[in-house]
Amino acid sequence: MLPSHISERVIIYSDLIKKGKPAASMAVQKRYEKAVIEVIEGLNVKCYIEHLSDEWITVWLFRYSHTIEVIRSLPQAPKTTYDHWVLGKLFGYDEVSISEYLIKHGHIQ
Repeated sequence: MLPSHISERVIIYSDLIKKGKPAASMAVQKRYEKAVIEVIEGLNVKCYIEHLSDEWITVWLFRYSHTIEVIRSLPQAPKTTYDHWVLGKLFGYDEVSISEYLIKHGHIQ
């Protein structure tokens, strides 16, 4: 059985995606994979599963098919300004917020 806090987060993320957020992700224990997928199937969003370890997965939620190619091309840990910018855009951040993050973390001046 899927814990309510996980299904609630999936529902909230799917609502945000329907309102324009390009993608959302969450780490979930692998034992909940089928249950999470079942919840997502009823929400009119798509999902992509990445296996993190034997016990954990990342569940990506998105709306448009091209988004999966962006997700697949992301580095595991963003390092460059470009990596951070793409990740910021994927999660729906505006240019000002991305710029402030890049400045704060020394990627740009």
